[in-house]
Amino acid sequence: MKLSREQAEKLALEYVNKDTNENYKLILISIEISKFSPKYWAVAFEVRTSEDHVLEGPLLILVDDNLEKAMSLDEAVEAHLANGDV
Repeated sequence: MKLSREQAEKLALEYVNKDTNENYKLILISIEISKFSPKYWAVAFEVRTSEDHVLEGPLLILVDDNLEKAMSLDEAVEAHLANGDV
């Protein structure tokens, strides 16, 4: 892995915080190398309301170790299909 855990966490936090909203907050709950593809860091967030109630979760963000880029699960699947990695 090129990225350290701290670097992957920083990229994931920057990704999720680019569209912040005062009605909810994202709480980091885990970060680990993906069990399905070791080229990704899997970062999970819990979505909480401003009153601290769990709204949704977990929200999964993947950090591509090769590209050093965070993306949603949908974006990762699209990239995977576009590259013919099926």
